[in-house]
Amino acid sequence: MLLDGYSQRVKLRTCSLQETHQMAKLLISHPTMPYREYTLGTFNTVGRHPKQDVQIHDRVVSKEHALITRAEDSYWLQDNNSRNGTFVNGDQIKGMTKLKTQDVIRLGDTQLRFVNEELNSSQMLQQNTVMFQNAQQSYSSIRTKIDNTVALDKNFRPEREIVDVASLREDYEKLRAIFELHEGVGGELELQALLDRILNTVFQVIRPSRGVILLENGSGQLEPMAFRDSSGSAQEPFGISETILQEVRENHSAVLSDDAKSDSRFEASQSIVLSDIRSVMCVPLIYSDDLLGVVYLDAHFAQGSFTEKDLKVMAVLAYQASAKIANARLTQRAEEEAKVRGNLSRLLSPNLVDEVVKGNIEVHQGGTMVEATVCFIDIRGFTRVSEQMSPQDLISTLNSYFEIMVDIIFQHDGTLDKFIGDEIMAVWGAPIAQEDHALRALRATYEIRDAINRFNRFRVANNQRALEIGCGINSGAMVAGYLGSSKTLSYTVLGDTVNVAARLCSAAKPNEILLSDPLREIASSEFILDVREPTQFKGKSKPLGVFELKQRIGGSGEDHPVGV
Repeated sequence: MLLDGYSQRVKLRTCSLQETHQMAKLLISHPTMPYREYTLGTFNTVGRHPKQDVQIHDRVVSKEHALITRAEDSYWLQDNNSRNGTFVNGDQIKGMTKLKTQDVIRLGDTQLRFVNEELNSSQMLQQNTVMFQNAQQSYSSIRTKIDNTVALDKNFRPEREIVDVASLREDYEKLRAIFELHEGVGGELELQALLDRILNTVFQVIRPSRGVILLENGSGQLEPMAFRDSSGSAQEPFGISETILQEVRENHSAVLSDDAKSDSRFEASQSIVLSDIRSVMCVPLIYSDDLLGVVYLDAHFAQGSFTEKDLKVMAVLAYQASAKIANARLTQRAEEEAKVRGNLSRLLSPNLVDEVVKGNIEVHQGGTMVEATVCFIDIRGFTRVSEQMSPQDLISTLNSYFEIMVDIIFQHDGTLDKFIGDEIMAVWGAPIAQEDHALRALRATYEIRDAINRFNRFRVANNQRALEIGCGINSGAMVAGYLGSSKTLSYTVLGDTVNVAARLCSAAKPNEILLSDPLREIASSEFILDVREPTQFKGKSKPLGVFELKQRIGGSGEDHPVGV
C-alpha cells in the first residue's frame, strides 16, 4: 500500500531519510524528594497543584507555575506569571524560551534537567544493517552434483603440488575478484547496483556466455533482476531452463552440468536443446535457510566449460552475495516502510500507523461510502487576532495551537483530514473503521476545548490574547477517498454529513461545541447537552436539531473559558 504512488523500484538512499523521533524528558531532583523522570508530551503544565501534569512539591512554586509545549519540532518553556519566577541555566526567563538538551530549569529548590534524545530513520536503518553483517549462514544446503571423474588438477591443490604457473595466476585472479567484490560493495545499499556488480564479478571469475540473477519476488516466483552476456550487453537473455531452476529451488542445491544437452536430468528441457547450451551452472542464493534467488550461468562453447573448482568459487561468491542482497533488501524495505510511515503519520495516529505498516489494517485507495464522524474546529475572530500579531508570533501561535489539537486527535485515534487556515478538520471511522467513532470524536473535541482553555490561562498571564474556538461535529454516511491530480493525492471525506458539520462549526459561538441530532443519544450517555432551537442550514430543506455539548456528566464544571 503506497499512498503517494511512488514506484516500488524507486532508487532510494539511506541518507535521504530524515524522519526524526523525539523522546524528551524532565529529570526532576529536589534536596528532600526522590529523584524522578517525566516524559514530555505536546502540552505540559508544571506547578504545585495536584492537577498539574508535572506536580512540584515545593512551597515557593506557584500552583500553575510554568508551561512546556512542543511546537516547530522544539520544546518551549513559558512562565505563568509566577510569584518567584522560572530560571533556565541561572537566568530568569521572560516570554517563551526555546529549550536545548541539558538545559537546567529551576523552580524554587527544584531542578528539572531537560533532555531531548533524537533518533532519525537513517540511524535506525544503520542499526538494522549491522545486524546482517554479523549473521552466519550455513553451506550445508549448497551441494555439488557433478561427475566424480573430474580430474584432480581442476580442483584447488596445495601450493607444493602446483607446477603450472598459469593455473596459479588464474586461481589468484578468481580469489582477487571475490575479495574486491567483498570490499567494493560493503556499503552498497541500492539493490539494483549491487546485483549488477555481483554479476560483473561473476563474469570476471567464471567467464560464461550468459548470466542472470533471479530473485524471489514475494509471490513464490523467480524474477530476473540483472542480466549480462559475454559481450557486456545488459539485454535480457532468452531460453532460461525452467527445469534447472526448479531443481535448484526444490533442493536448495547447486547444479553443474558440463554437457547439459545429454544430462538425463534435463533431457526434457527444450530451452537447452534449442539454445544449443553445452554447460550450465545454477547456484542458489541462500540466507538464514531462506532462498533469496539464484545465479544462472550457461555457456555455448566446448563441453566441460564449467568445473568443480568453478562451482566452489561460485559457492563462496554466492555466500557473500546472499548476505549483501539480504542486507540491501532489508534496507530497501525499511526505506519504503519509513516513507509510508512518514506519509501515514501526517494522517493517522501513531498506533494506527504501526498497525497499517505491519499489515494488520488495510487502507484502500479510491472512494468508498463509510459511516464516520467529522469535526471542524476554528478560531473565532481569527482575522482580528492576527492583525494584532507580528508574522513570527502568528506562526508560533498557530503551530502551538495545532500541536495541542493534533496530539489530542491522535490520542483518540482520529484521522487528520486537513488544515484550512486556522481551521482543522478531523475524521473518526475513516480510513480505519471504528465502531465507536462518534464517542471518540466527542471525547477528543471536549478535551481539545479543555486544553485550549488551559493554554489560554498561560497566554493571558503573559499578556497575550486568548484564543476562542468554535466546534461543529456531525455523524453519518459520507464518501471517503483520495482526491487530487495525477501528481498529488490527498485523503478526505465528502458529502452532506461533512457539510452540516462545517455549518455547525460556523454557527458555534466562542468556546461552543455544537452537535447534530444523530449524535444526541450517544453524547447524552457521557455529556450534559443543552438543546438549541432547530436551525435552518444552507442547502437543507428543513431545520435541523442542534445541541451544545456542555460538560461531562459528574464533572466539576471548573473548566471555564478564559476571556481576553
